[in-house]
Amino acid sequence: MAPSLLRFTKRAAVTACCLVGSLATVLTTAPATAAPQQSLTITVDPTQPGRVIPQDFVGLSFEVNQLHRTWTDPRRGNVATLLRNLGVGNLRFSANQVDQTAWMPDPSKPTPSWAVKGQRVVPDDLSRVGRLAAATGWSVDLGVNLGHFDPAAAADQSAAAAARIGPGLRSIQIGNEPNFFILSAADGSRRAYNPQWYVRDATTYRKAIRAAAPDVRIEGPDTVSAGIGVPPFDAAAWPVLAEQWLRAYVSAFGAQSRVLNQHYYPFVNVTRVGVPGSAARAVGALPTVDRLLEPTTQAKQLTFLREFATVARRAGLEPRLSETNSVAKEGREGVTNSFGAALWTVDYLLAAAREGVTGVNLHNQVDDCQSYPVFCFPDPASRTSDTARVNPNYYAALLVSQVAGGRVLPVTTSGKAHVTAYAVRMPSGQIKVIVTNLHRRFRGPVTVRIKGADAGNASVQRLTGPSIYAVNGAKFAGSTVSTDGLFRPGPGTPVSRSARGYRVPVDGPSAALLTVG
Repeated sequence: MAPSLLRFTKRAAVTACCLVGSLATVLTTAPATAAPQQSLTITVDPTQPGRVIPQDFVGLSFEVNQLHRTWTDPRRGNVATLLRNLGVGNLRFSANQVDQTAWMPDPSKPTPSWAVKGQRVVPDDLSRVGRLAAATGWSVDLGVNLGHFDPAAAADQSAAAAARIGPGLRSIQIGNEPNFFILSAADGSRRAYNPQWYVRDATTYRKAIRAAAPDVRIEGPDTVSAGIGVPPFDAAAWPVLAEQWLRAYVSAFGAQSRVLNQHYYPFVNVTRVGVPGSAARAVGALPTVDRLLEPTTQAKQLTFLREFATVARRAGLEPRLSETNSVAKEGREGVTNSFGAALWTVDYLLAAAREGVTGVNLHNQVDDCQSYPVFCFPDPASRTSDTARVNPNYYAALLVSQVAGGRVLPVTTSGKAHVTAYAVRMPSGQIKVIVTNLHRRFRGPVTVRIKGADAGNASVQRLTGPSIYAVNGAKFAGSTVSTDGLFRPGPGTPVSRSARGYRVPVDGPSAALLTVG
């Protein structure tokens, strides 16, 4: 075994030992939360504007084999309408299946045996998603297969994508999560990579793609860092699993890139990788709605966001979370499809925007409504008609899309309840403040004070649900999405201004969008 790979595998083994040791010896429970005070004050400073949230900040990620599905046709079903409701964004087609899916420029030929379940992408698939991009204004990031090493096929697919998707094609991504290839290398389905070996093969791919499609951007490395809620593992995940890879990528390809792509999930459904549910629960590694909303979860996410953004900014690149969501390994039923997960999404996306992340692609398993999708197809009839159903996370994305294009403003909060706040100034001059109550027991008014602001009209729109555990019944602005995909928000509720500021009642876990001006 090469010394560089040996060092890499030793680090992985140490990380695994931390996890096993924690599962065997550590007994932790979610910390008890103190009863919060019954009022909070949020202060916004419009005189210190920060970064602009890009218009296409909200994006969606899908497995690449979804390209072969007809829901990507804007003339069918309701998906194009669902996308338009969110403004403009980015559609990523890649993820785990990209390294198991064959590019078939000649659809009449048989799919190679290595393609899992005969998964394929053909030229008409690219044309269809190109029409979707043109109809919605959303851009497309396309993954090409690195696991089955074939630079010529990747180059041919990239050239076809450039021709068929046209100006909607934003970038090509080479493979998915190469820092985890080592986990599946034993069965021959992927090569085992350390950062140096990945750079070697990615260089070969880049040369081939540039020769075939010289105007197409190539971005990466689409590595992943994740947490499972067990402190020793979570603390080791970033430096061992991601940081060294990002630095190697920047050194090799930073001058040729605009974006630094990274994946992140704060939790993993460890029961899907063989950990008994009882053991996972005992050490706090079993994802739950309450764990998603804990202050410790927000703290570890913030640490990751800042570390990642720092690496990107020092390299002169835009940090982008090209694949992310709450719980890896396809989520957990009743948790990742809950209203509580929607509140988590609002807070997580806005924290990312505040820290300078320029885009977030929420991952979707569209045929599994119990996982974490923004929209999904719940039954054969919906898949035949391409009529998607929205999940609570869709309403979270709707809320966050309302602040795209705004400039982040500093916010301070007085009080101890687990309530988060973010603010932006929109190009129109309006100030928008998002207040998210992540505390199950907080009930009380939130006063929003805007420094130096003249009295102005204000209104509030709310993201609500029956409870944090509910998987149905979410609403934004008092409205739900109709079967045809249309969303007609209700008018905001007027909010009066006193000498102290704008008084926003908060009644249980929810999110409020206050618009002033």
